[in-house]
Amino acid sequence: MPQTPESLVVITRYLNNPDDMDNRLFVEKFRSESSDNEKYFIEVERVWNLSSAASVLESIDQKQSIKNIKIALGQYSSPNKFGWWKGIAASLFVLVLGYWIYSQATKVTIYTKTTAQHQVDSVKLADGSVIILAENSELKYPDKFDSNREISLIKGQAFFKIAKDPKHPFKVIMDQSSVLVLGTSFNIKITKSTIDLGVITGKVFFTPFDNGSTSILTAGQALTYDLEKKEFITKTAQNSDSWLTKELVFVDTPLEDVCKQLTDYYGTEIKLQNANKAHKKLNAIFKYQSLDQVLEILNETYNIKINKEHNQINLITP
Repeated sequence: MPQTPESLVVITRYLNNPDDMDNRLFVEKFRSESSDNEKYFIEVERVWNLSSAASVLESIDQKQSIKNIKIALGQYSSPNKFGWWKGIAASLFVLVLGYWIYSQATKVTIYTKTTAQHQVDSVKLADGSVIILAENSELKYPDKFDSNREISLIKGQAFFKIAKDPKHPFKVIMDQSSVLVLGTSFNIKITKSTIDLGVITGKVFFTPFDNGSTSILTAGQALTYDLEKKEFITKTAQNSDSWLTKELVFVDTPLEDVCKQLTDYYGTEIKLQNANKAHKKLNAIFKYQSLDQVLEILNETYNIKINKEHNQINLITP
C-alpha cells in the first residue's frame, strides 16, 4: 500500500479517532507492509501529537484554510468537485501547522553575556550548570540544550560548575580550542596569546585546535596554552580561581611561581631578581589582603627588598 494522499487522510482520521475500527485496520495493515510505511506513520503521529496539543488549533477556520491551500496549489474548484480533496487539504494543513509548532518549540536562541570593568556576573544554564564571569569577559550560550551541551567563551575569564550528565558531555569552545567535560568545576582564562585552564574538581579534556592532540587534566592540574606557538605547559591548578574566592593559597610554592600568581591576581607585574634556589618555598594563605600587605609578609619572611618602578615591582633577594 503506497504512501498516497488518501493514506495520509486515513492515518489522520485514525489519530483523531483511534476507536474507529475501519481506520484502525487500514493503519495496522499499512504499517505492517514495509519499514518505510512504519517510519512514515511514526513521523505523521509525532507531528499530529505536537499539533493537536496546541491550543491554536481550536481557533482555526478549517474551511477557509482548506480553500487557501487549494488556491495556493492552483487546484481550487467548486465545493461539489473533488470532494476527496477536503480531507487531504485538512490533513496537510494540520501537518504543516504541526511542523511550524515543532520548529518553534525546538528553536534555540543564543544569548550573549558580557561584563564590564570591575564587574562580576553569573549565568545559570538550562541544565543547571552555573558560570561566573570575571570582569571584561564575554560568553555566548543557548536558552536550551538538545543532545549537545555547548557554549562559547569569547574572551576574558570564567569559572564553570557543570551539572553532571554522563550521556551529554559539556563543551566550552574558545576560538579553535575546546574543553570537554561530563560534570566538574574548572576555570578558564583567555588572553590574546594564551589560554589558561585550571581544574578544581573532576576531569576535563582540552583540545587546542581541530584534530589536535587532546590533553586530559584532573583535579588540581592546569595548563597554559600558547596560541601562537601551539604549545602548552602543564602545572598545578593552584589559585586558578582566586579571582572568585578572593583567596591565595600557597603550598610549598617556589618564589618565582608566587610572583607569577601575584601578578595575575593583583594585575601588577611582579618579578623576582637574583632568585636564590636555597630560599624555602612559601606556605601561606592570603585572603582579602592588599598587595602591600602581601609584600610586607614576603619581606619579613625572606628579607626581600622591594623596588617599585612605574607599573612593575621588583623583589630583590639577598
